[in-house]
Parts: sequence; structure tokens; C-alpha cells
Amino acid sequence: MSATSEYTAEDRERWKKAILAKGKEVADKLERIKAGKDVSLNEIDAFGLSPTGETKEERLRRFLDHLMARLKVVQDPKFGWDSERGEFWKVPELDEQPWADVGP
Repeated sequence: MSATSEYTAEDRERWKKAILAKGKEVADKLERIKAGKDVSLNEIDAFGLSPTGETKEERLRRFLDHLMARLKVVQDPKFGWDSERGEFWKVPELDEQPWADVGP
């Protein structure tokens, strides 16, 4: 990786807030599951975090762990680097899904 991102401090703060909001949404779903209610996990399934054999609770817990890990690296200069494309994700792409599993 030789390029540097063009992300601003405001971008990173917006992404942190979005990740926290998604974390609250996931935690709320986890609470509903624990209360014996059924919930949809379409957004997690679409993200590709649904190995076979996992319960909904396990998938939610794993996604919550993933979100918290992403939250910790938002300030990292390598955050948003896509090694497959050889460039940083564009701001609108990260605005849509800042928890995407891209560098670091």
C-alpha cells in the first residue's frame, strides 16, 4: 500500500457513529432473540457472515464482535484499503457500509 486515503476526520467520525448505530441495532436483535422472539438477519446474511450451522444468536454475536473490531480501526491510516482493488474505498462506499471487512 503506497497511497494515502483522502478520508477526513469528519468522515471517520461519521463512520464511527454508523458502526455504533449498527452495533446497537444488532444488540437489540440479540436481546429479542434471548427473549424468545424471531428476528430477521437479512443484513448479516447479505454481508456474508453466515456460515452454516450457526444459530441466529451466534451469528449476531459474531457480527457484533466484527463491528466492535472495525470500530477500533477506523482511525488507522490503512482503514478502507482494499488490497484486491489496490486502492482505498471511496467515501460513498464506506458511507454505505463502514463495517465492511477492508483493511487494516
